[in-house]
Amino acid sequence: MAFKDYYKTLGVTPDCSPDTIKKKFRKLALQYHPDKNAERELATLQFREIQEAYETLSHPSKRAKYHFEWKLHFPSAHNHSGNYNDPLGILNECTRLNNEVAQMDIFRANREGIFLRMNEILSAPNINLLLFHKEEKINEKIITQLLSAARVIPFKHITAVTDPLVAIAGTDDAVIKKIRRFIKTAKQQYYWEKIYPVFVLLITILVCLFIYRASQ
Repeated sequence: MAFKDYYKTLGVTPDCSPDTIKKKFRKLALQYHPDKNAERELATLQFREIQEAYETLSHPSKRAKYHFEWKLHFPSAHNHSGNYNDPLGILNECTRLNNEVAQMDIFRANREGIFLRMNEILSAPNINLLLFHKEEKINEKIITQLLSAARVIPFKHITAVTDPLVAIAGTDDAVIKKIRRFIKTAKQQYYWEKIYPVFVLLITILVCLFIYRASQ
Protein backbone atom coordinates (compact mmCIF):
# COMPACT_ATOMS: atom_id res chain seq x y z
CA MET A 1 0.00 0.00 0.00
CA ALA A 2 1.36 3.42 -0.97
CA PHE A 3 2.29 5.74 1.88
CA LYS A 4 -0.31 8.50 2.25
CA ASP A 5 0.62 12.15 2.73
CA TYR A 6 -1.89 13.15 5.39
CA TYR A 7 -0.56 16.71 5.47
CA LYS A 8 -1.39 17.05 1.80
CA THR A 9 -4.80 15.42 2.34
CA LEU A 10 -5.75 18.09 4.91
CA GLY A 11 -3.88 20.86 3.13
CA VAL A 12 -1.70 21.74 6.12
CA THR A 13 2.03 22.11 6.71
CA PRO A 14 3.99 19.48 8.70
CA ASP A 15 4.77 21.98 11.47
CA CYS A 16 1.24 23.32 11.86
CA SER A 17 -0.49 23.49 15.24
CA PRO A 18 -3.23 21.07 16.45
CA ASP A 19 -5.74 23.92 16.22
CA THR A 20 -4.89 24.45 12.55
CA ILE A 21 -5.41 20.76 11.85
CA LYS A 22 -8.77 20.79 13.62
CA LYS A 23 -10.00 23.89 11.77
CA LYS A 24 -8.90 22.53 8.40
CA PHE A 25 -10.53 19.17 9.07
CA ARG A 26 -13.85 20.77 10.01
CA LYS A 27 -13.80 22.88 6.86
CA LEU A 28 -13.02 19.92 4.58
CA ALA A 29 -15.44 17.61 6.38
CA LEU A 30 -18.21 20.11 5.76
CA GLN A 31 -17.16 20.56 2.15
CA TYR A 32 -16.96 16.85 1.29
CA HIS A 33 -19.71 15.43 3.47
CA PRO A 34 -21.64 12.91 1.33
CA ASP A 35 -25.00 14.36 2.34
CA LYS A 36 -24.04 17.69 0.76
CA ASN A 37 -22.62 16.38 -2.52
CA ALA A 38 -24.39 15.16 -5.63
CA GLU A 39 -21.62 12.66 -6.44
CA ARG A 40 -22.02 10.79 -3.17
CA GLU A 41 -19.63 7.93 -3.95
CA LEU A 42 -16.70 10.23 -4.75
CA ALA A 43 -17.51 12.47 -1.79
CA THR A 44 -17.66 9.46 0.53
CA LEU A 45 -14.19 8.32 -0.53
CA GLN A 46 -12.80 11.82 -0.07
CA PHE A 47 -14.53 12.15 3.29
CA ARG A 48 -12.98 8.89 4.50
CA GLU A 49 -9.51 10.03 3.44
CA ILE A 50 -9.98 13.26 5.39
CA GLN A 51 -11.18 11.37 8.48
CA GLU A 52 -8.25 8.97 8.27
CA ALA A 53 -5.76 11.81 8.04
CA TYR A 54 -7.35 13.69 10.92
CA GLU A 55 -7.45 10.61 13.16
CA THR A 56 -3.66 10.34 12.87
CA LEU A 57 -2.61 13.99 12.87
CA SER A 58 -4.91 14.99 15.75
CA HIS A 59 -3.40 12.37 18.08
CA PRO A 60 0.02 13.49 19.48
CA SER A 61 1.74 10.10 19.65
CA LYS A 62 0.24 8.90 16.35
CA ARG A 63 1.31 12.14 14.69
CA ALA A 64 4.86 11.86 16.06
CA LYS A 65 5.21 8.31 14.72
CA TYR A 66 3.62 9.25 11.39
CA HIS A 67 5.80 12.36 11.04
CA PHE A 68 8.95 10.28 11.43
CA GLU A 69 7.80 7.93 8.66
CA TRP A 70 6.65 10.88 6.53
CA LYS A 71 10.14 12.36 6.54
CA LEU A 72 11.55 9.05 5.33
CA HIS A 73 9.15 9.06 2.37
CA PHE A 74 9.45 12.78 1.62
CA PRO A 75 13.05 13.70 2.58
CA SER A 76 13.12 16.85 0.46
CA ALA A 77 9.83 18.21 1.79
CA HIS A 78 11.01 19.28 5.24
CA ASN A 79 13.70 21.59 6.58
CA HIS A 80 14.26 20.47 10.16
CA SER A 81 16.30 17.29 9.87
CA GLY A 82 19.65 16.40 8.41
CA ASN A 83 23.24 17.09 9.22
CA TYR A 84 25.03 20.44 9.27
CA ASN A 85 28.31 21.74 7.97
CA ASP A 86 29.37 23.64 11.08
CA PRO A 87 28.47 24.12 14.78
CA LEU A 88 26.80 27.45 14.05
CA GLY A 89 24.25 25.73 11.79
CA ILE A 90 23.37 23.36 14.62
CA LEU A 91 23.07 26.27 17.06
CA ASN A 92 20.73 28.11 14.69
CA GLU A 93 18.48 25.03 14.47
CA CYS A 94 18.48 24.66 18.26
CA THR A 95 17.55 28.32 18.66
CA ARG A 96 14.79 27.98 16.06
CA LEU A 97 13.36 24.95 17.86
CA ASN A 98 13.50 26.63 21.28
CA ASN A 99 11.75 29.73 19.93
CA GLU A 100 9.00 27.55 18.43
CA VAL A 101 8.52 25.73 21.74
CA ALA A 102 8.36 29.04 23.61
CA GLN A 103 5.43 30.12 21.41
CA MET A 104 3.50 26.86 21.83
CA ASP A 105 0.60 26.15 24.13
CA ILE A 106 2.38 23.73 26.48
CA PHE A 107 -0.79 21.75 27.12
CA ARG A 108 -1.41 21.25 23.39
CA ALA A 109 2.16 20.91 22.22
CA ASN A 110 3.17 17.86 20.21
CA ARG A 111 5.67 16.66 22.84
CA GLU A 112 6.68 13.53 20.95
CA GLY A 113 7.23 15.60 17.83
CA ILE A 114 9.47 18.02 19.74
CA PHE A 115 11.52 15.10 21.02
CA LEU A 116 11.91 13.76 17.48
CA ARG A 117 13.21 17.17 16.36
CA MET A 118 15.73 17.17 19.22
CA ASN A 119 16.73 13.61 18.45
CA GLU A 120 17.49 14.62 14.86
CA ILE A 121 19.63 17.53 16.02
CA LEU A 122 21.52 15.23 18.39
CA SER A 123 22.31 12.67 15.69
CA ALA A 124 25.69 10.92 15.82
CA PRO A 125 27.14 12.90 12.86
CA ASN A 126 26.13 16.20 14.47
CA ILE A 127 27.57 15.21 17.85
CA ASN A 128 30.83 14.19 16.18
CA LEU A 129 30.91 17.50 14.33
CA LEU A 130 30.59 19.45 17.58
CA LEU A 131 33.24 17.34 19.31
CA PHE A 132 35.59 17.78 16.36
CA HIS A 133 35.35 21.58 16.26
CA LYS A 134 35.46 21.99 20.06
CA GLU A 135 33.70 25.36 19.97
CA GLU A 136 33.02 25.53 23.71
CA LYS A 137 30.96 28.74 23.68
CA ILE A 138 28.78 27.53 20.82
CA ASN A 139 28.41 24.12 22.46
CA GLU A 140 27.28 25.76 25.69
CA LYS A 141 24.69 27.81 23.83
CA ILE A 142 23.45 24.68 22.04
CA ILE A 143 23.07 22.90 25.37
CA THR A 144 21.24 25.88 26.88
CA GLN A 145 18.80 26.09 23.97
CA LEU A 146 18.05 22.36 23.98
CA LEU A 147 17.61 22.19 27.76
CA SER A 148 15.10 25.01 27.49
CA ALA A 149 13.17 23.21 24.74
CA ALA A 150 13.42 19.86 26.56
CA ARG A 151 11.29 21.10 29.45
CA VAL A 152 8.15 20.05 27.55
CA ILE A 153 9.18 16.60 26.32
CA PRO A 154 7.99 13.43 28.11
CA PHE A 155 10.19 12.40 31.04
CA LYS A 156 10.87 9.01 29.45
CA HIS A 157 12.91 10.80 26.76
CA ILE A 158 14.99 12.98 29.10
CA THR A 159 18.06 10.75 29.23
CA ALA A 160 17.99 10.33 25.43
CA VAL A 161 18.53 14.10 25.26
CA THR A 162 20.75 14.76 28.27
CA ASP A 163 23.27 11.96 27.59
CA PRO A 164 24.37 13.49 24.26
CA LEU A 165 24.43 16.93 25.89
CA VAL A 166 26.85 15.66 28.55
CA ALA A 167 29.06 14.37 25.74
CA ILE A 168 28.95 17.77 24.05
CA ALA A 169 29.81 19.50 27.34
CA GLY A 170 33.06 17.57 27.52
CA THR A 171 35.05 18.65 30.58
CA ASP A 172 33.08 21.82 31.27
CA ASP A 173 32.00 21.16 34.87
CA ALA A 174 29.72 24.21 35.02
CA VAL A 175 27.72 23.07 31.99
CA ILE A 176 27.57 19.47 33.24
CA LYS A 177 26.19 20.74 36.57
CA LYS A 178 23.55 22.69 34.63
CA ILE A 179 22.51 19.50 32.82
CA ARG A 180 22.34 17.56 36.09
CA ARG A 181 20.21 20.28 37.68
CA PHE A 182 17.85 20.03 34.73
CA ILE A 183 17.59 16.25 35.14
CA LYS A 184 16.91 16.64 38.88
CA THR A 185 14.21 19.24 38.27
CA ALA A 186 12.59 17.14 35.52
CA LYS A 187 12.56 14.10 37.80
CA GLN A 188 11.00 16.06 40.67
CA GLN A 189 8.33 17.45 38.35
CA TYR A 190 7.60 13.98 36.97
CA TYR A 191 7.09 12.48 40.43
CA TRP A 192 5.06 15.46 41.56
CA GLU A 193 2.73 15.03 38.59
CA LYS A 194 2.32 11.39 39.61
CA ILE A 195 1.67 12.20 43.29
CA TYR A 196 -0.43 15.33 42.83
CA PRO A 197 -3.76 13.57 42.00
CA VAL A 198 -3.35 11.35 45.08
CA PHE A 199 -2.47 14.38 47.19
CA VAL A 200 -5.58 16.24 46.01
CA LEU A 201 -7.73 13.16 46.68
CA LEU A 202 -6.41 12.84 50.23
CA ILE A 203 -7.01 16.52 50.94
CA THR A 204 -10.55 16.20 49.57
CA ILE A 205 -11.24 13.18 51.79
CA LEU A 206 -9.88 14.98 54.86
CA VAL A 207 -12.01 18.04 54.14
CA CYS A 208 -15.10 15.87 53.69
CA LEU A 209 -14.39 14.06 56.96
CA PHE A 210 -13.91 17.37 58.75
CA ILE A 211 -17.21 18.71 57.39
CA TYR A 212 -18.98 15.46 58.28
CA ARG A 213 -17.72 15.47 61.87
CA ALA A 214 -18.41 19.18 62.27
CA SER A 215 -22.02 18.61 61.21
CA GLN A 216 -22.63 15.88 63.84
